[in-house]
Amino acid sequence: MINCLLVASSRITGYGAFLMTQPNGGLSSLAANVNHEICNVKILDLVPVRFNAKEYYTSYIQKNHFDVIGFSSMVFQYAEMLELAKIAKRLNPGVKTVLGGYHATVAYDEILHSSDMDYIDFVVRGEGEAAFRSLTEAIHNGNIPEDIPGVSFRKDGRIIENPPGGLLNLDELKLPDRNCRVIKNRKFRIFGYQGDVVETSRGCTFTCNYCTITKMYGRSYRKYSLERVLDDIQDAKDHGAKAIFFTDDNIVLNKNHFEELCNGIIERGLNDIKFLTQASVQGFSRNMYLTKLMRKAGFEWVFLGIESDSDESLKFFNKDNQFETSETAAVVKSLQENGVFVFGGFIVGNPADDKETLWRTYEYTKRLGLDAVLFFTLTPYPGTELRQELIAGNYITNLHDYSTYDCINANIRTDHLDSYELYRVIDSMNHMTFTDGGVYKRIWKRYPLFFLKVVVMMLYHYPDWVFHHLTQGRFLEKKRRKEFALRMQTLDVGGGGSVQQKV
Repeated sequence: MINCLLVASSRITGYGAFLMTQPNGGLSSLAANVNHEICNVKILDLVPVRFNAKEYYTSYIQKNHFDVIGFSSMVFQYAEMLELAKIAKRLNPGVKTVLGGYHATVAYDEILHSSDMDYIDFVVRGEGEAAFRSLTEAIHNGNIPEDIPGVSFRKDGRIIENPPGGLLNLDELKLPDRNCRVIKNRKFRIFGYQGDVVETSRGCTFTCNYCTITKMYGRSYRKYSLERVLDDIQDAKDHGAKAIFFTDDNIVLNKNHFEELCNGIIERGLNDIKFLTQASVQGFSRNMYLTKLMRKAGFEWVFLGIESDSDESLKFFNKDNQFETSETAAVVKSLQENGVFVFGGFIVGNPADDKETLWRTYEYTKRLGLDAVLFFTLTPYPGTELRQELIAGNYITNLHDYSTYDCINANIRTDHLDSYELYRVIDSMNHMTFTDGGVYKRIWKRYPLFFLKVVVMMLYHYPDWVFHHLTQGRFLEKKRRKEFALRMQTLDVGGGGSVQQKV
């Protein structure tokens, strides 16, 4: 029997950590689908202990022996995961470390050719359930996994890159194992309610140029059977969940699937749970009746990918074939009339953007009357068409320091704003929307106890940020500008004037 630990990052992009700390559903699926006759699995999700994550992790692996430690990483989480892998190797040089997730999939070639492989034994590309099961079986048997699809590693200084693994039959996957979590389920929260995650489908057939989903699944869309999804919801509920986030890439891509899900939830009596999902304007604008049905099924919140107030920007994102901005207001109105709390997500920082266009987008969000707004800075993720377009136009100011690829920091410039100026405007927009845009008032009115808890937590852990927020982004401006300048000093200006990380 070998002991395995699966680790999820403590970092959450945007301002999500203020609203929710949900578990990593992918790791729960990995844990469920290993060979339990030879592999004992634990999951360490570091989000609930993010204020002392490294210390918690170090203490835990010192007290418990593990033969394999796997790390799931998004792009901006990679630096933290690499640091944790180094700690694991320092404490136990014989431990086998495995990296998986989106970053391992889109940037595996870069990782394999770097010194990071001194601390990473195996890289799993694409969907991980089958590959990780086979990998742990090989490690248990003392074999070198040279024939496992989707697994890459180094052997005697050579890079071994096995062929890609095919897409999995989702209905062959076992339900996520929520019993493996080291940190108790009650520590995961969504708007103050004990929370969990469920997946009803994988993939998306759209061609948005900023997205990495197609690198993981190709341009495919697969759905779980309705009964399997409902069983998963029931299992999460049995483990104490009062709120559930559906992690689908695009849950309304297939309107029949979403309609069946809502009806199934109602028929099973699972609509006493509060549901959160992310969705596209397009999915509702052609099927407006879904907004009433989803509320009846218990959907409390929707994160709506609005992206822009400009059809020209939608075209830049390769989204102009999905919807037009004129459709957005009706969708927002229909959701709100049915009692759904609407988060509007916008991507700003296009090459043509200046201060005027950015603040015009801000005013547009006020006219829409959204319950909450998040402005994400355009980010050139590895493996995306957008990255290549921005490189060609010499717009990227930070090519390789992925730790700042968090949708908050600006790693690009526009034709009118340098990186810091762009960051400064977007930061002010995000702060002002809570006060001037009325977000605080709406959250306080709907979730007063949760609002008070967040205020106390922020005052305790982030007092400087609170004052920065109350001054609409001015309190920490000098400090932020200095930090930005210091970060730029650690970068070299490479070919074409782009800024690249020193090697």
